[in-house]
Amino acid sequence: MYLKLKKIRRYFLLIAMLSVLSIFTACSKPQSVKTDPYDSRALRIGVIGEPPSIREKQVTFVKIQFSDLQKKLFDSQYDAIFITKNNLSEASQGKYASIYKKSKIPFFFIQTEKSYVPFIMEDLSYDNVPNLPDQTYATGILYTDNKLNAWGYGLYNDIENQENIKEVYSRIVKTISQDPTSK
Repeated sequence: MYLKLKKIRRYFLLIAMLSVLSIFTACSKPQSVKTDPYDSRALRIGVIGEPPSIREKQVTFVKIQFSDLQKKLFDSQYDAIFITKNNLSEASQGKYASIYKKSKIPFFFIQTEKSYVPFIMEDLSYDNVPNLPDQTYATGILYTDNKLNAWGYGLYNDIENQENIKEVYSRIVKTISQDPTSK
């Protein structure tokens, strides 16, 4: 009987220590960061794929197709273009690289694991470029005077949750609203 009681105490002590340790670990690395949403001028963003859920009410998303990029009217209709994860392979086709290079608005590739490389190199496809461990959730590009401007947006503490994703979108729309060529 005494031995059983001693074992039970050890188990309770072990559980208590593990609980304290897990609380300490959870507290040492915050899961998200509190930031203010973008609160400036209204923006209109074209999206190839599903529009994201964001905090900013003054940002309007319009679903578009790749064929709309070939019409060359998108520069005057939108402040930026987002291309979502399910469309990255098609976005890397060589025929679009020249569109990105001539555009007067930035393109943002959401959830790319390959940075901007497959989108600017006409002879590379998304599937042929290795994943890059740069920890970005979204990558943006804009050419000005034949010079590439690129931005990378990572998730807070590399934790993918709704708060951190919305915070990334807030930073992206802030970039769009400013002069996108200034870093």
